[in-house]
Amino acid sequence: MAKLEKKAARPAQTEEPVQGVQDEAAEDAPGDRVPSAEEVRDRLSGKNRMHFEGLGMPWAVLLGGNPVQLMPQVVATVLKAGGTRPAWRWQTKNSENQVTDYLLMAWPKEEPVRAAVLVAGLEGEKMQPVDAFPLLQGLPNDLTVAEVHPWKEGRGADVAARVDEDHSPMWFYDPLYDRDRNDLTIDVMQTFLVAGLAFSVKKAMLDELTITQGPYYESHAAKWLEEHPGASRLDVPPLKIPMAGRHLIFPGRNFGEYELRARIVKVEDHQLERMPVKILYLEFPFEEHQPLLLPVYAPKSVLKDYEPAAGDEIDAYVWLQGRIVDMEDQSQAMPEDLEKDVSHPAPIKNEQ
Repeated sequence: MAKLEKKAARPAQTEEPVQGVQDEAAEDAPGDRVPSAEEVRDRLSGKNRMHFEGLGMPWAVLLGGNPVQLMPQVVATVLKAGGTRPAWRWQTKNSENQVTDYLLMAWPKEEPVRAAVLVAGLEGEKMQPVDAFPLLQGLPNDLTVAEVHPWKEGRGADVAARVDEDHSPMWFYDPLYDRDRNDLTIDVMQTFLVAGLAFSVKKAMLDELTITQGPYYESHAAKWLEEHPGASRLDVPPLKIPMAGRHLIFPGRNFGEYELRARIVKVEDHQLERMPVKILYLEFPFEEHQPLLLPVYAPKSVLKDYEPAAGDEIDAYVWLQGRIVDMEDQSQAMPEDLEKDVSHPAPIKNEQ
């Protein structure tokens, strides 16, 4: 196993869900307003989405500050006090048979929301940081791989996976792509640990959505006029869609980002350093298979004065993260019993 060189890294509608930026400020996320009919149509088709290859927004909402200024301290803390696990150590071999060791370190050890640093180095040589990202403990979901988009920088990738053939794939960021890549075979089912980080979240207030223009309204108007002979276009009432109890997922502005509406099943309190973080456990039901389980991490910087509770219906804008289930997770209950951390490998523990 390579030795770790402790250097600072660079800052690194139905009852079923409808599936389909890192912004300057979380308050501007589109989850803060009701989309128009045209926006709904565009988002369902995934129009104008892009693969934004940056983690500035996730870091900003979790750290509650400028990540460029805070990342050196975060990396140093993880390398000094973080833990690792057997499933977070792997090797790769290139065409010249050179072996590279990879090791993920994460901190704090006892929390499901962590800061993580990936270190790597040729076998027998010193390791140094190659990537850093928030690490969210997700819940297991069986999904079929549909597409993979490796990032040009860092070691992660955007992965698309679907619940079944009748639904569009769901995109999420896989921070352990270097570990998972050989198992991310198109059309093969894998168990993924999936979680979301909220860029915005608020209690849903609308029980009914009123639409007065756009393609959905036009379809409604044509049907209404057919059922009411002699009526004029001016007589057509607005299209009203009941929202209470709905579970909705709309593609966001970037791959891996989604607007969603759901009812909170359970709330847990956690902490990343000085930032309080609540986990909002959500379920998205399907008719013919198990529901999609999604824990959404909502930092205090996003929640502000809102105190979410079980039973609340929420509107949120989230960034999704997922990875193939860690082997030691498969025999453990989730989410109460998290994986146990193991000691640092000796060469790393002793490195000064």
